[in-house]
Amino acid sequence: MIYMIEELDFANLTHEQVHHIAPKTPLGDFSWDTPPRSLPFFEHDVRTFQDTVRGFHQRLTLLRCARNSRHTPTDAQIEAFTRYLVENQRDNPELHFGHGSWAIPEDTAMPGDAAIDFAFTPSYLAIAWLVLVTVRYPQIAKNVHGVDKTIRRGMRFIFMKDLKGSGHDSNQDLLKAVEYLSLGSVFSFIHDHQSTFARLVETVRAIETKILDKLATTTSYSSTDTYSRQRALELIRGGDRDDSLVCSHVWYQWQLSQSAWAYNRVLEIAPSIAARSVFPLVKEKAVAVVQRLREAFHEVKPKHAIFGQRRQVTSDSIELALDVSGFYPATADIPKKRHTVPKECSCPDAENIAQSSNAKPLL
Repeated sequence: MIYMIEELDFANLTHEQVHHIAPKTPLGDFSWDTPPRSLPFFEHDVRTFQDTVRGFHQRLTLLRCARNSRHTPTDAQIEAFTRYLVENQRDNPELHFGHGSWAIPEDTAMPGDAAIDFAFTPSYLAIAWLVLVTVRYPQIAKNVHGVDKTIRRGMRFIFMKDLKGSGHDSNQDLLKAVEYLSLGSVFSFIHDHQSTFARLVETVRAIETKILDKLATTTSYSSTDTYSRQRALELIRGGDRDDSLVCSHVWYQWQLSQSAWAYNRVLEIAPSIAARSVFPLVKEKAVAVVQRLREAFHEVKPKHAIFGQRRQVTSDSIELALDVSGFYPATADIPKKRHTVPKECSCPDAENIAQSSNAKPLL
């Protein structure tokens, strides 16, 4: 079953609809049964860095938004990735930058934009995963030793810059960070554990104020749209608990992906179906037409026998003998004219009329 975009209310999807809009094909290049490589990576390969971050994001998205669908991870898969995150956190206080993070490169001394992409972003996703597992799968979190300590250490790292990005994209990076953390209900988790994260409660309030004031008035390259700011505020204020708000964009993208998959599938199988059903009929008719043309060209048969021709009339001509004398009688009288014109006009001539007239000439 394929739901059209206009038929779905993404704010109120049922479990059945979520199941149907989840793409048929695997989401991402990762495998749940094969954990990512251990951190950090010693070789500098930007593509490998990006693929790793993408794998973090895809796993978190499926954990939050693919419930009751064909892509829902099993408890064993959830526990395996949770254990991976706990064991691969950069726990080294001597690091100049990156203690408590999931920074991918071995060398954490990197430019600002690289730090956002390969240190902060994977850390946002890792913390969101661990918090979501703690809230929704508490038994799995208990099976992995050190989850709570890992969360506290990671929280200190991800909020060290108040979610601020780098360069012209700093404000956009902040809103993206809110989206990533909302996948794990991190803001609601901080609110529910204020005694544990007292400092972070004030930090989140400062971020909310920044979105209301600074981001709303920025008009330079770092400007943001109103919808994204309003959505971020709603997520920070508790909306990250609601799957219909957090996952609406994800479900919409899945629906588009499924539609594209269906259309591409039709284009893929249509030629083979046509080759089996339509093309043989077309070939048969084409061969028959070519055969007729060959027979006509070589005069194997008369052309009229091949192509046919209009029927020729071979019967005698038909003569109509109609009596029309009753309509035009031979002795009919010619009607007389009511007025006769005299041969000579007896009217006074124009000269006499002009002399006897008293009328003045018109000027």
